[in-house]
Amino acid sequence: MTINKTSFISFFILISFVSIFPYNTDAQDSLLAIKAEKIYPDNIGNVYIVENGAVTKFFTNGQSKTFSIKTLGILQSMDVSNTLRILLYFRDFQKILFLDNQLSQNGDVIELSALGLEQASLVCSSFNNGFWVYNQANNELIRFNQQLETNVKTGNLKRLLNKDIRPTGMIEHNGKLYLNSPNVGILVFDIYGAFLKIIPVYAITDFQIQYPYVFYIYKNKYYSFHLVSFETIEVADVPNNCMTIIYNGNYCYWHYSNYIKINQCIK
Repeated sequence: MTINKTSFISFFILISFVSIFPYNTDAQDSLLAIKAEKIYPDNIGNVYIVENGAVTKFFTNGQSKTFSIKTLGILQSMDVSNTLRILLYFRDFQKILFLDNQLSQNGDVIELSALGLEQASLVCSSFNNGFWVYNQANNELIRFNQQLETNVKTGNLKRLLNKDIRPTGMIEHNGKLYLNSPNVGILVFDIYGAFLKIIPVYAITDFQIQYPYVFYIYKNKYYSFHLVSFETIEVADVPNNCMTIIYNGNYCYWHYSNYIKINQCIK
């Protein structure tokens, strides 16, 4: 991937502006003029992009680092919730790779087949440097600790819950694991794998959790759902050419094909 000097300087100006001058809903949008297949902003304002077989991290101080993933296959998902231990999952080859905060490889590539898994459809980070796997072969959630030991297994969730779950995404946040199944809702578990409840948000693929809110896109609208009051609020319209919106707790990142728009779309 090639990043021209203008784009880099623009990003530096953008981050400097964001850091010093808080946005309001009437403020002018800031733009990061760069092409990306996927974007992952973390909770402190660093932005990770995936493009042309590489992951690039743009730091809030204007610097950047790039890590090549061409030999590992197509990146299925990336979890930046722990900025010191970034998780990359390559589903086609059932491999997990961790990077540190400087985008250097952190440990060996983890082969899920060596852990007895061959149909892991979803992976996300967990507390104390562990990670969760949704094993599609038997519809089970499994948690591994940093030593790659299994310390949580839920058993077959379809049988336990008597629901035809078809998960498309999961994330651990604030001591809970959220597993999204568009036909059922977002299933919530504690860190020991015990089922707690279902959040009644349906027919979505991607979501973000910023407690006490769930954020998601549905039919070209960006919504928030309050986990305590159960109130749903329409936050913004989503243009047809916008690929996704990600909220990191401070700003909304609107991902377009050739740029990223950053503003405070949520009060």
